[in-house]
Amino acid sequence: MNQEYSLIEILKTLSKWIKPIAYATIGITILSAIILLMLPNYYKASTVFYAGHPDLAQPAPVGGGPTNTTYIYGTDNDLDRLFAISTSSELYNTLIEKYDLYNHYDIDPDNKKAKAKIRLRLSKLYQTLKTEYGAINLTVEDKDPVLARDMANDAREIINSLSQKMVKASQSKTIGSFEQNLKEKQAKSIILNDSLSRVKGRYDIYSSQSQGEVYAELITTTNTSMEALKSEIEMYRNSRLKGAADSVRIKRIKYTSNEKKLASLEKKANLYNSGVSIVDKLTQELSRLNDQISLDKERKRQLEASYNTPYSALLLVEAAETPIDKSRPKRTILLAMIGLMTLVLCILVAFLLENYRKINWSEIKD
Repeated sequence: MNQEYSLIEILKTLSKWIKPIAYATIGITILSAIILLMLPNYYKASTVFYAGHPDLAQPAPVGGGPTNTTYIYGTDNDLDRLFAISTSSELYNTLIEKYDLYNHYDIDPDNKKAKAKIRLRLSKLYQTLKTEYGAINLTVEDKDPVLARDMANDAREIINSLSQKMVKASQSKTIGSFEQNLKEKQAKSIILNDSLSRVKGRYDIYSSQSQGEVYAELITTTNTSMEALKSEIEMYRNSRLKGAADSVRIKRIKYTSNEKKLASLEKKANLYNSGVSIVDKLTQELSRLNDQISLDKERKRQLEASYNTPYSALLLVEAAETPIDKSRPKRTILLAMIGLMTLVLCILVAFLLENYRKINWSEIKD
């Protein structure tokens, strides 16, 4: 069966069904308006902030190291960290407990799916989005505008606190590492100091810097004195003066004394030369170690000061204020859309019914 459709046929059908279409559209629209008026108003509170750089929690470098530029605004990684914290279970649980959201959202806490239901409800009303300027826009919707404001500001502070906790935990580990490292270096310093004392005692060294010069000077003086005594002995031996033999005997005694003194000095000098390199090596190693211990102590002190000093992990741009205008429902827009959709649907139903009546079911059956 062939049917031809034209504008005239369409207008005829519309004129025939105009009243039912109008009544249905008006009736459904009025009913929808009543339902929309019964829907509660929701208010949205927003707070905007940037991620702070972790360098804000770090102490200045010590020990003559390179001076790094301290950054204020965080990188994309810092922003991602705040986004991850903003959807963490700890944040959700804190908000749920603080504002008694089970009762507020009328969810039975004893229900097996209560936790999933309240997280789903909260996730629909709580959002964090990245703005075009790289900041975080945190929004909370609620029927109570004051509650929406308080929850938005508290959520921001919870994010700040959790981010601080992560940085503080890292600082605590670093301080613990410094403490352990300091204990090891201090123990090594004690061992080196004991070794140095034993080596000095073994080689009879009291000053590795000046003792060698003293030995050299004494040996030179003793040699000079012995040469002078040797000349004097020869002189008195060849002299015919009275008492020359006594003078030779006295000079020989002094010469023998100086000879023993020289042997003792040379023995000590040799012993000193055998151990001075070891003493110098241990002294230098101990000095470097003590310098490093001093630097580590200062670095640890600064880390502890930084750990005990609060800092902000985010930079606030705008705190949430009590919203005045509702965010939803947009009743006028919704009502217009419902009316338009109802009108279109009624027209389609009218055409279907009109065409249904024109079908010759007996002919189709035969």
